[in-house]
Amino acid sequence: MKTSRLLALPAIAAAAVLTMTGCFQLPGAPTTPGTTTPADGGSGGGGESIDLAGTSWSGGDGGNTMSFTLNADGTVDFSEWNEQGGFDVPEDTWVVSGSDITITITTNEGDLVFTGPAATGSMSLAGSGTAAGQTLDITQG
Repeated sequence: MKTSRLLALPAIAAAAVLTMTGCFQLPGAPTTPGTTTPADGGSGGGGESIDLAGTSWSGGDGGNTMSFTLNADGTVDFSEWNEQGGFDVPEDTWVVSGSDITITITTNEGDLVFTGPAATGSMSLAGSGTAAGQTLDITQG
């Protein structure tokens, strides 16, 4: 009886470790910011992802006015923020996944995150996080 108990404990511990190992195998972040295709994990909602790399935009979120460029490396460069000149912070990023774009703007109060359908010409993106309840309306050009 003692032998079976001695063998049961390591077997239970091994099963628990194997079970937990599967919980930690999360998918990695994309290695190339910017656009993804359905094969890269985008939703592929019947069409190709829109390539917005190198495009310039201007508009505002109801409290801030801005002009910026979506760089090919997945960063955002601001040429104007509330009429006070530009800045370049590496944490300001953008990514298109399937048919949606997410733009993250780092501020002293926290990240402003805007998400919505990616498009050329104009976009209206809903805020989350620190930007919850705000809408970023931007026009290309």
